[in-house]
Amino acid sequence: MTRRSAPTLFSTHVGALPFLGLLATILAAMLGLSAPASAEIRVGLAAPLTGRMAGAGLAMQRALEAAVAETNAAGGVLGEPIALVVADDGCAQATAEGAAATLIAQRAAVAIGHPCSSAATAAAKLYGHSDVLMIAVGARHPDVTRANAALPVPALRLAGRDDRQGDAAARWLVAHAPHGRVALVHDRTGYARSIVDGAAAALKAMQVTPVALVPLVAGRHDYTDIVRQLQETGAEAVLFAGYPAEASLIVYGIEKLRLPIRVLGTDALATSDFADFAVKAETPVEVLLPAGLVPGASDVDDARAGEARGAFEAWLEAARKAGTTDARTLSAALRAAPVTTRALGEIRFDANGDLEARAFAPASAHPGRWVIKED
Repeated sequence: MTRRSAPTLFSTHVGALPFLGLLATILAAMLGLSAPASAEIRVGLAAPLTGRMAGAGLAMQRALEAAVAETNAAGGVLGEPIALVVADDGCAQATAEGAAATLIAQRAAVAIGHPCSSAATAAAKLYGHSDVLMIAVGARHPDVTRANAALPVPALRLAGRDDRQGDAAARWLVAHAPHGRVALVHDRTGYARSIVDGAAAALKAMQVTPVALVPLVAGRHDYTDIVRQLQETGAEAVLFAGYPAEASLIVYGIEKLRLPIRVLGTDALATSDFADFAVKAETPVEVLLPAGLVPGASDVDDARAGEARGAFEAWLEAARKAGTTDARTLSAALRAAPVTTRALGEIRFDANGDLEARAFAPASAHPGRWVIKED
């Protein structure tokens, strides 16, 4: 009887590879030249292990090391042990491509991580053409899934999407306007207009027409005219898409006229100084923040660690249900039905590979900080 060797932990720190070298690495992997034959099933982690985001990457690595050890102690997956393959993606496009090439060369069945959006978007193309399933953790840019939807193995995203802030704003406005009198105010920047456009589209789908859509010119010292428009239209709830200086003056004007209006700000208002202002304001003010997935996470590192474990548990459960680790099979399976994880509870992906969960949540002001309100 042949004795199976213990699973191996590969830790590979890679930088940017020359383009031809990257292609050669992937081609060698596809031809079976880069990785020795093994009965183990390899799970890849690509994360920033050096640089300013290293704390999150190292926390993700520790979380997956523990998850893999626990799984192997319980018999592995489909009768085989799991080995963790780790690559440093540098939180950048070029180094992410090198990290992806390394995991492909090591024949990883799944690649978890790439928490920086530019890295995830670039790496997804390589995985998708190489029959490796990518589950991006923490990457919120729409293109992580949108730009890679037609790949042979489309990526999955375990995070909210930044372009859904308008949807969250629309839900808040309707909930805080008893008579449906909502208003949208923005500072004309591309950032603000995109959010307001998203909110307007979501309101239209809910059959709500804003009583006012007001652009303003940033940098002024008084916005009484804007506040007068809100007063004349009878607005009950207002979305302000812009920055703290202008938002503070709008709130001040509302208070000066003693208007019964609630204000929701976009995530650009989530600064400590604006929190201190909002705490003292008579007008109720909230802001939208990216919604976390990990209950009780103390910081970003803790959140990324929990999400990485959740991604692993989702893949593991799908593999056990499907009886295979084939990337195309599991990509389709995870988009077709929910899976239950210990770290994150039930996980559902939509047909595009995006997580079916709230992307943004309202936060209330506390001295120097904003705290998401619990449901």
